[in-house]
Amino acid sequence: RQRPSKSFNMGGAGSLASLNVSKYSKRGRSNRLLISIQCIMTVLGVLSLFIIYIQIKTVHSTSNYGAELPDIVLSEEVKSKSDGVGTDKESTEKVVVDEREATDPNCTFREYVDRRYYGHRNNFKAEPEPDFLKNGLYIRGKDPIILDAGSNNFAKKACLDHSAWDPGIAKGKRPFVDSQNPSAMSLRLTKGPTEQQPRLNKENVQVLVDTYGEERLEEMFIMSATVGNGQCQWGETAAEMERLRISDVDKARTVHGELLILDKHLDRLSQTSIKLLSNADWGKKKKDGQMHLVELDDTRLFFSNGYIWLYYRNGGNLGYTVQAHNPLYIEKNSNGELIAFLKASEMVKLCCGRNMSIIPLNDSSKQMEALTWVDPVTVTTFGPRGTNHRRLAEIGETIDVHRRLGRKGGGNKHKSDIHGTNGFMVHLPSTNEYLGVAHFHRPEGRGKNDYARHGHHYTHAYFTISDSTPYRLKRISNEFLFRSMSQTAGLKEDGDLIQFAGSIDLLGGEADGRLLISYGINDCEGAILPVDMTIVQTMLIDVDEGSEVVDLMKKRIN
Repeated sequence: RQRPSKSFNMGGAGSLASLNVSKYSKRGRSNRLLISIQCIMTVLGVLSLFIIYIQIKTVHSTSNYGAELPDIVLSEEVKSKSDGVGTDKESTEKVVVDEREATDPNCTFREYVDRRYYGHRNNFKAEPEPDFLKNGLYIRGKDPIILDAGSNNFAKKACLDHSAWDPGIAKGKRPFVDSQNPSAMSLRLTKGPTEQQPRLNKENVQVLVDTYGEERLEEMFIMSATVGNGQCQWGETAAEMERLRISDVDKARTVHGELLILDKHLDRLSQTSIKLLSNADWGKKKKDGQMHLVELDDTRLFFSNGYIWLYYRNGGNLGYTVQAHNPLYIEKNSNGELIAFLKASEMVKLCCGRNMSIIPLNDSSKQMEALTWVDPVTVTTFGPRGTNHRRLAEIGETIDVHRRLGRKGGGNKHKSDIHGTNGFMVHLPSTNEYLGVAHFHRPEGRGKNDYARHGHHYTHAYFTISDSTPYRLKRISNEFLFRSMSQTAGLKEDGDLIQFAGSIDLLGGEADGRLLISYGINDCEGAILPVDMTIVQTMLIDVDEGSEVVDLMKKRIN
């Protein structure tokens, strides 16, 4: 016998009514529940489709570079972060690990302790801004931004094989130093859109042509890097060193230059140490006719008259104010392995300073030119005329003494403290300019401090100078930081404490190509970043004729 419902009982005729109301009430609740479930399933389905769409767009945006440019696929690490420039949007990370990382975990970017980051305002973990940043002078009084690179906003790790000289690798540690200040350049044999002549003569890189073929070489890259006494370890505790796999080697076993041949994805194909053929006296080192592994610091690549050149420093042997330059030779030894070397007899020195940028030479009958100072713009000629390398040893060092540091009209009330950085300027023929990247570090001094061995809190700025005399500053951007590629969990938009852009190269056109920037991180590792030229051009701002960087330095308006 069916029991009457207790939900709505009024007795008599009301009992029938109560049964009917109860029956329809239950049916209504079931229908509403079914409709709710259907709505939830629909929303979940749409959300799943949206997530798949975003993933497809992300993969597409990080691999589509345009048919006319080298196919650089940054497969090593992709981090999906905010699309704003210097914004404080939350960042999310997605790491894509390629086959190389599975076999060599040292090809990933490092994680650092919190104090090894710049402390940009967008980083919610940053400490209060120190006085030397708060009270410093900045270009146009503007806050440094986090650089937006454009179509691909993620750098590639410059990955070296350290097994030949680093004993810490066998213990499962990271290298004592991954690399310092890499310099990656295109190996193209044909003229680029902005070049008046090919940068390389085929016969000067014949061994690479024979090994890889002309067509493949057109899309490949060459990279120099220094390994030595870096700052991968800087005040970390024993627990931090263990967690971050920091090497327990007490000091660098060697300070020298490495040369790498990279494929179109910027992955390593071949690597060799750069040696010196002692066929003449080389500073304090006497000629002995042998091949030696020597100290080569701050190495950068550039091109002149169809040859690959390397510039470098060796303070103890050549003097700490001298920048030295040599043609670079690449051959194969008896085992069929690539070797790279310089000839002592072909060294040419440039004094006095560091990070002096070589200007592309379009006339083989002229001497080389270098931008020795950004502020004021100072260009110096040096070296031999043409390709007569036998005369290089006869060329003395060029000494430059006419740099203005203080305010116009005399005095030294303030100075810009801007430094040149990149090894090879890029020509922009449509605007009759040379493009470079310069840097600041704050405070200006390089003395003992709690942050780093020398300079720290680096920022960079793009700049251009006229491509003919009288050379002058034409455009300069406001300051920026490279977005940190660290794997630190929760790291919001920030840069690294030390960033040093040592090399730039133009891939494609000056309006729609990409600027390939090689830079060092924390004096420990290196990265290669393609930046859309549309962004570079937008960031560059005209400078009044006759003005220098020092005239643009102002305190920030907070």
